[in-house]
Amino acid sequence: MWVEIKDQTDIDKLLDSFGYFHDSCLRDIYISTREFVDEKLAMHFDNRLIGLLLFQRQCEPNAVLELKFEEIERFNFLPFNETENAVIYDTTLIVKNGLFYWADFADWEIGDNESIWISGKKLFWRFRPELTGNIKRLKEE
Repeated sequence: MWVEIKDQTDIDKLLDSFGYFHDSCLRDIYISTREFVDEKLAMHFDNRLIGLLLFQRQCEPNAVLELKFEEIERFNFLPFNETENAVIYDTTLIVKNGLFYWADFADWEIGDNESIWISGKKLFWRFRPELTGNIKRLKEE
């Protein structure tokens, strides 16, 4: 069941329950856009813009967390290479001017594009313990 984050108090509770993302990694990212083509091949632009981010961490309890951003304003992704460390040691999770922001390091500032970050008008979370490990949710065929 999704839990909605409404304010900084909710953010603080989530950060505390997930260890402030310490020793975690961003396992999966899923973005669903507003656009789609229906059965008659007509284009539509009224779908919901949603992003799901799945995190795993090296601590119990609550080792797997999923965040859901709705009405995404911006998503910035920088892939890691073999020499970079993809471990998240701390994070930024804030609400400002009606938008929720998550970024992959502490003290991140809005507009800093040298990190992974996402912003949206609504934010929800849930724990997903069944997704511990190298779960393949994306079909690679």
